[in-house]
Amino acid sequence: MTRATLTTVLPDPGPFDALVARAAEERVAERLPDGDATLWGPPGTPEVADRLGWLAAPDAALASVDDLRRLAAEVRADGFTDLLLLGMGGSSLAPLVMWRWLRASPARGGDRPRLRLLDTSDPDAVASVDAAVDPDRTLVLVATKSGSTVETLSLLAHYRDARPDGRRFVAVTDPGSELEAIATDAGFRTIIHGDPTVGGRYSALSPFGTVPAALFGLDVEAMARGGADALASVRERGVDDPGVRLGLALAALAGTGRDKVVVECHDPRLSWFGLWIEQLLAESTGKGGAGLLPVISPTLPSDLAADDRVILRIVTGGDPGSPSTDGPPTLTLDLSDEPGDGPLGTAFVVCEVATAIAGWALGINPFDQPDVQAAKDAARAALDGGDDAPRPEEPPAAEPGAVLAAVDGLAAPEYLALLAYLPPSTAAVDLLERLRAELARRTDAAITIGFGPRYLHSTGQLHKGGPAHGRFLFLRHDPRAHRPIPGSPFGFGALLAAQADGDARALRDRGRRTHAVTLGTDWVSAFESLVTTLEQGAA
Repeated sequence: MTRATLTTVLPDPGPFDALVARAAEERVAERLPDGDATLWGPPGTPEVADRLGWLAAPDAALASVDDLRRLAAEVRADGFTDLLLLGMGGSSLAPLVMWRWLRASPARGGDRPRLRLLDTSDPDAVASVDAAVDPDRTLVLVATKSGSTVETLSLLAHYRDARPDGRRFVAVTDPGSELEAIATDAGFRTIIHGDPTVGGRYSALSPFGTVPAALFGLDVEAMARGGADALASVRERGVDDPGVRLGLALAALAGTGRDKVVVECHDPRLSWFGLWIEQLLAESTGKGGAGLLPVISPTLPSDLAADDRVILRIVTGGDPGSPSTDGPPTLTLDLSDEPGDGPLGTAFVVCEVATAIAGWALGINPFDQPDVQAAKDAARAALDGGDDAPRPEEPPAAEPGAVLAAVDGLAAPEYLALLAYLPPSTAAVDLLERLRAELARRTDAAITIGFGPRYLHSTGQLHKGGPAHGRFLFLRHDPRAHRPIPGSPFGFGALLAAQADGDARALRDRGRRTHAVTLGTDWVSAFESLVTTLEQGAA
């Protein structure tokens, strides 16, 4: 059995101890595994009782192992060498984490499809994938719970137009969705149903995670057993369970103003785990003017400087170094060094439990996302056109002064979000990290990074529904590629622009401060020049 542990270094343990005592008195750890929806509101509270299916997901995954193995063997036998996943948010981030875990693990035998992910409407990113894959050897996995996610269905239309053979497609979606109807009509290889009672960000061990994992060769059975063990631990250990204690600690610290969670993953296999936990924490807790803001990046001195920070360290098989008692509060989650894929399943479930418990402690429903729709509506208004439609914004060029305006007077507990409407790539990540480091010289405020439109399905909820402490710097470009969306009056470029415009408007409607710049067509060179100029100016 995978056994996780949590070690806390808290300068003032009083608020945490009081919350642990309250949780024990109210039997929170006993009620959670039974799916007691009244932990988060009175009976009938929307999106609570019908969002607790994640508690049964590990067992459901174990029951599906044989079917998944048969599908994976069939796909390999048919000669597919690439798995192209079309999905957003909860339908894509867990598979991405699983792929990184697999790739950073000791080599495993057998020919297995390589995962490629499209979770963007950027036409240049679509063009890059088109150029990289062999259509005859690529299986397209389309994943959306609602079955109507605009980015996912637009990407599906693009690939169906080029590859009409339904045997090249697999769908994962909830029963009765628009995607299910499309897949049935098109003769997809198979349609696998998700559980409607499992929310997207809690769906790692549901078919939205297990299907791609099985196809690219992760040991789904071991991963699911790790998750089942983590849930069993909640029953066995009560308030001493690491997931329960992690949630209580995060909530207690947020109550003292430490609502920025700097996540450090010390195992290379978990180097992309932060992308998943970012959505889980931010979208689950960022509402009603409260919320936990994950800071997922290599740690900068500024990440540790202010008194609104808490450090969450995730390790496997022992602490790589004891945290300083003079620094910020530090929570160390040790997943154990058990071989295989069990610790990854444990990591998913421990963090899901922690998030649900933090929601209880903060008085927040951790399963809804009431502010996400605003940006979608604004983007749709821009795409629909008409005399009353908002006019597209034309950001200024990315000059140093325009960028530095975003941090003028910025100080903790405020934060800055760098929102990059750029093709997700290693080059973009490296330049964003350099920009983050350079801006951090000028403020003690937390700085986060997100790719658009990915973040709209992740931290976008917290940006609009959480504490009104954020500033937002949009980094945009003019795509080189033209990619129409079959059956649509607009293409991917127009969709990307509308999503950036729509989110900026939704933020300003809530009194948030936004800035926007464009890097033009040759965005890599322009971004490199911008960052270099800033770095030289600070020397």
